[in-house]
Amino acid sequence: MADRPDLRIQVRILPLIGPGKMQLLEAIDRHGSISAAARVIGMAYPNAWKLVDSLNHHFREPLVTRVMGGRRGGGASLTDTGRAVLGIFRSVEAKAKIMFAGDIDALNHLLAPALAEVPCEALEAGMDSPDCRVKKRKRTED
Repeated sequence: MADRPDLRIQVRILPLIGPGKMQLLEAIDRHGSISAAARVIGMAYPNAWKLVDSLNHHFREPLVTRVMGGRRGGGASLTDTGRAVLGIFRSVEAKAKIMFAGDIDALNHLLAPALAEVPCEALEAGMDSPDCRVKKRKRTED
């Protein structure tokens, strides 16, 4: 359904890492440069560089290394630590999504524009909603 809201869980670990920084790390890994990564995600290069610099200084080992020079003027890549941090963060995100799936379904139902199209299973499992009670009455009357 295109009209349904898109509810997401956003994981932040300390003020240090969150979805934006992880998106930047993924883009650096994919494109091999901080400037290309910034361009792809719509971020100014100076801001991307500041985020990378901040991440590099807050971990025991840098997450991103820069390669100077070369035919293309250099580039950047994730270190093993950078890949580990990215992998752990995505794992935490996936686990949170699974853990809160029922709650997200319940919220989606409560926000849905057309209640007739949305099942009440998530609500019936643990929440009491006037909308679901109306749907239950209609089902039993039929």
